[in-house]
Amino acid sequence: MYIACTKNHGTDYLQVHEAYSIKENGVTRNRSRLVKNIGPLSRFDDGEPDYLKRLRQSFRDGQPLIASLSELLETRPTPAPKRITVSFDLKNDIDCASNPKNIGYFLLDGLYDSLGIYECLNHYKSQTKIEYDLNGLVKLLLFGRVMNPDSKIGTWCERNRYVFDVTSSESAAEVYRALDCLNATADTIQKRMNTKITKGDIGRNTEVCYYDVTNYYFEIGENDADVSDDTGKVIQAGLRKKGVSKEKRGEPIVQMGLFIDDNGLPIAYQLFPGNNIDQTILRPALKKSIDTLNFGRVIIVADGGLNSDKNIAHILKSGNGYILSKSTKKSDKTVKRWILDNKEEGRREGGEGGEGEEENGYRWNKIRTFKIKSMIRERTVKDEFGKKSLIKEKLICYWSKKHYDKEVHENAKFVEYLEAVIDNPDKLKDKPKKIEKFLVKESIDKKTGEVIDTKTQLSLDMDKIQDYMDLLGFYTIMTSETEKSDEEIISKYHGLSRIEDSFRITKSDLESRPVFVRTPEHINAHFLLCFMALSMIRVIQYKVLKHQGKDTLSIDGWESGLSAERIQKAINSFNADPLPSSYYRLTKSNADLQLILNAFGVNAALRLPTATELRQLKYSFDKASAI
Repeated sequence: MYIACTKNHGTDYLQVHEAYSIKENGVTRNRSRLVKNIGPLSRFDDGEPDYLKRLRQSFRDGQPLIASLSELLETRPTPAPKRITVSFDLKNDIDCASNPKNIGYFLLDGLYDSLGIYECLNHYKSQTKIEYDLNGLVKLLLFGRVMNPDSKIGTWCERNRYVFDVTSSESAAEVYRALDCLNATADTIQKRMNTKITKGDIGRNTEVCYYDVTNYYFEIGENDADVSDDTGKVIQAGLRKKGVSKEKRGEPIVQMGLFIDDNGLPIAYQLFPGNNIDQTILRPALKKSIDTLNFGRVIIVADGGLNSDKNIAHILKSGNGYILSKSTKKSDKTVKRWILDNKEEGRREGGEGGEGEEENGYRWNKIRTFKIKSMIRERTVKDEFGKKSLIKEKLICYWSKKHYDKEVHENAKFVEYLEAVIDNPDKLKDKPKKIEKFLVKESIDKKTGEVIDTKTQLSLDMDKIQDYMDLLGFYTIMTSETEKSDEEIISKYHGLSRIEDSFRITKSDLESRPVFVRTPEHINAHFLLCFMALSMIRVIQYKVLKHQGKDTLSIDGWESGLSAERIQKAINSFNADPLPSSYYRLTKSNADLQLILNAFGVNAALRLPTATELRQLKYSFDKASAI
């Protein structure tokens, strides 16, 4: 059998033929028959010289570049083990020096194609006059972000660390042109990635969509200027603005909103100026992503910082539901009374599967470390256009000893200060900011004691302080899902820890900040790279968990499978050291790398492979990376 290249409607087409002979009128004639259609040559060509020649030779050697041809080799006798002799030239520095090249990126390269990124950028390139290697540059930046986060120039300088060239570009300036293209295609790429995941083997689990906001600082002193038109109207707000930093820093920041699904896989992100408050950016983020993705009805899960009537009205109007936390300490007096009520006032649900006894409206667990109660209520909300509507929602309140102990610890110094003030009121002169809301201010005439406009005297509002202390350990959740049990709602809400873990990965393992680019377009491209890198990490984690037979919906499941840091180290450890005579020696797989290989079904146990065999290994990663 041999590989033939024929024409099919003018396109080079690969086939496997088998030669045979027949006799006609005493004359022996050579013929061939079709054994297998392979496909268009362009589908398999790796871009390196003499691909067809190398493919034919690999087939003759019994190690075809196209893995699907292996089935045709089964009838061939297994070659006897061979012994390879490699000769080193001691005068040749290249021969005698170790220079390992990474091959762990084969996995990332396969995921790049499976997530649809290649298709998006290839289409964008075809619609423009771009001549440089756009996909190669984006791969370089993305693989670098996953494996060894650095500045864009730093990543460019490390482009030779891979066993095969990732990009054919020879100009660092083209890196920044590629960032412009990423910015232009950011929305398209996110939607394509979503489509690929939704229709793939993993699938989207969108019963709930988690949303949270974080921010990233920039090491600059001043805000970005707004762009205004001739009338002075702001047409584009500056992106890097000083705001409430999650890391308590004073530099300008950028806000990022992120959606993930119930499997922990990212759905979409969006950037906002740093001076925007969390409540105001949920609606724009929903309109640009979830509202357009045809998920059907989803439940938006978010923390209390995103809780507002306008957001709730928009979520319900879009046909979705919500699970939102609500600050017990900022609740109105009626809700506070209900939380602390021992007389079980109001309408409330009971008997929803609580394990332990019921006491004063709360259902305790068996070891009495957790209690819960709920009620159904109706209230009026006003949307962003001022239109009012009546909604029905469930309000859930629970107390946990774990949460109580945490809050007591966090408030220890504050309580100590309060006790000192009660004994010595003069300490109020050095009041911390936190105590302002507990103060009573009066203007006192020292002579008569009457309240007049003379001197201000401070005192503690003991009722407010007592309310504050009584509410330690309590948590409140409001939800549109009135038919779901309290325990199920709380469990779904606790899933927010996955998105917090995603932010931790981007900030620590992927080193998304500080950011070393400055224009809005390049900043957005930088965070798109971080988003794509996070998606790859999550897909690998998901595959590992599935391979281990663990619950992908478990809140702490990711860490129990393989952390992002361990994945980085495993991929970085997979190297091939070039030897003389065109052979390579592979590093031995450590436990984490072997776990990843097993999860993707890749056999990488090659002994002194050639470059051709490494390309075949890369192809096996491409097939195994289908999501």
